[in-house]
Amino acid sequence: MSTARQLDVTKQFKTFSSGARLDVLILESGGDDILEVLRDGSSDDVSRSPPRRHLYFDEKARVTVLLRTSGNKDELRKFLPQVEISLAAHATDAVPQGSGNAASASGKHDLTSRTIPGGDLEDIVVSGDYLFAIWRPSLHLPRPQVRLQRPAVYFTANLKVSRDALNASRRRAAETLESYEPLPANVLEPLHTDPAFGDSGIYLSEGRIAKSVGSNAQAQDDVKPIRGATKRAFPIVPALFTRIRCSVLPDALIASLHLEASRLITGTLTAKDVTVDVPGAQVESLCPLDEPKDAKAGDEIILLYKFAHQRRTDDPALSSVFVRVGAMLAEREGSSIDLETKWQTKVDLSSTASKPSYRWSRPLSTGSQQAPRLSLKDAAPPSMPETELKPSTGETGVVFNITAPATVSKDDTLVLDLQCINRSDRKRRFALIALRTKKTPPNGFAKEQRGSEDTRRSMETTKPEPSQRKRRLDVLDLYPDFRIGPVAPGASLETKLRYRTLTMGILDLGAIRIVDLDTRQTVDVKNLPDVIVMNSTSQEESEKSAGKQQD
Repeated sequence: MSTARQLDVTKQFKTFSSGARLDVLILESGGDDILEVLRDGSSDDVSRSPPRRHLYFDEKARVTVLLRTSGNKDELRKFLPQVEISLAAHATDAVPQGSGNAASASGKHDLTSRTIPGGDLEDIVVSGDYLFAIWRPSLHLPRPQVRLQRPAVYFTANLKVSRDALNASRRRAAETLESYEPLPANVLEPLHTDPAFGDSGIYLSEGRIAKSVGSNAQAQDDVKPIRGATKRAFPIVPALFTRIRCSVLPDALIASLHLEASRLITGTLTAKDVTVDVPGAQVESLCPLDEPKDAKAGDEIILLYKFAHQRRTDDPALSSVFVRVGAMLAEREGSSIDLETKWQTKVDLSSTASKPSYRWSRPLSTGSQQAPRLSLKDAAPPSMPETELKPSTGETGVVFNITAPATVSKDDTLVLDLQCINRSDRKRRFALIALRTKKTPPNGFAKEQRGSEDTRRSMETTKPEPSQRKRRLDVLDLYPDFRIGPVAPGASLETKLRYRTLTMGILDLGAIRIVDLDTRQTVDVKNLPDVIVMNSTSQEESEKSAGKQQD
């Protein structure tokens, strides 16, 4: 299998790899000035170029691969298209040693890899007695599939003869014969005189019998690659946190996509391209990203989407939500870093906002008495039809109707209109107490099990940074303990609940505990109205747009 032409490819590679060195660099400048440094200085000046202090998850890291060899520049340029570079990034748990900044690799977890054709080099520079071939590819750094205490990333590169070049040599070898070599004899030639075979012309090459085992062509083809790696592992931190929250409507879902700039960045993060796709649903952007949005450390950008179900009733309830966010981080040092995060989660498009019904807790006096039913009519935006919830036949109870505006401005007062209808046969007095519960996934929103890369990204991108693990309130209840009543049998009472909005997006109003002051029975109401908080500018634009549509 080994031919003269194939030996030429491997021979040239061995010639250039003799004494060659492959360096992998992550420079602060991204390697933009590497050509000038080599032309005006020496290879030692390259090693003194300042490296990056740390990397970011989801960034497209610019890697500089430097091959130092000897020989003729023109011959090297002609030969490089026959080689390829395998570039890979690996995650590790970096543990500082002593008082220095050196990091040791504790375990190896492959992040990503790509193959770079040797012909895609940037340039070849002659510096002193050596030739320097330069590649500057980019490599996307996803989040590792394992939890690391102090994640760090290092890079490796292998330069070897490409498989296409070896296969091409083998095809050319099959089409030609070795010079001055006789053809193998036909060991079945004496049978040609046997009348039984006639003129069949049977043929068996002597070469097939002489070789009892296969040739060791693979061992001859394998040439030791030129290996290189970064000198240290770079600490890696998140630059962007993303999470999505969904609220159920009777005919659609409202999703708020939160893009939060990490407090660890030192410059400005610009969201340039955001894509949300739900197969089987019509996705409508309620506040499109018409122009790039800038965010400093700790700032948050919120985008709203509406998912309208378009599938048949027999389709699976859960659908995948694919999210892609493209951003750029401009650091104070002057460098710019491209970021791209992709992840997916599951959402139930078939769910509808049913009117909930609650039951009182058991009375304190008896444990067997049948508890009356408490019904709550869910609030809806003005465009949504209202349906009244009635108690079951033979039951008497209380109906609470809660309505709220569809949108409200940040740092403004949110007013909920509450109507209490007493359908029982006695007077009723109630106390309304605001509860702040732990944040749970909203209705219609579920996450996949851990396993795939996209699922892992969905679960980890919703995890806040350590400094923000303490939950921030969405609203401040101005009247946390509110009393209403007495309400006579068959009568109704209307009042207002007031909150102060603290964040933007879809509000989490928590829950309201309703206490019957006569029987001391309680019920916790969690299905409160969905309200979207916008800044004052967006609020004014929405009102103007609504006024134009009415005109």
